[in-house]
Amino acid sequence: METTLSPNSAVLEKTRELCSLILQSGEYTENVSKIETFFKDEDAQASYREFASLGEELQQKQQTGTLNDEDIAGYESKLKALRTDPVTGGFMEAEEKLNGIVQQISKYVGKTLELGKLPDPEDLEDSGCCSSGGCGCN
Repeated sequence: METTLSPNSAVLEKTRELCSLILQSGEYTENVSKIETFFKDEDAQASYREFASLGEELQQKQQTGTLNDEDIAGYESKLKALRTDPVTGGFMEAEEKLNGIVQQISKYVGKTLELGKLPDPEDLEDSGCCSSGGCGCN
């Protein structure tokens, strides 16, 4: 059973306000600009597609046990070249930043629902094994 907020919900209205703030933020506009620049550059798109195909090839090689150090070095070299290119590097960075914004907001909302209160900064910290040091992996 799917539960949705009513169209007149105060939560939904505040969500719309948050979305409006995001669209007006410098972080959003700067990153969207980098993405738009990438989509106007056919050479950059072709390089990125080629790299994505290489990634798929290497994933298949890994699954069959035929992946070698030379394959990995070639992949890392191509990744470095893409990241140093202003257009493809900007695109990749922009995607990461926008995804980070989504994750940060989702985490904040999720923790609020989980805890039943506004989370404190320590509530939002990753509690992975090595980041917390609480499981003896140090």
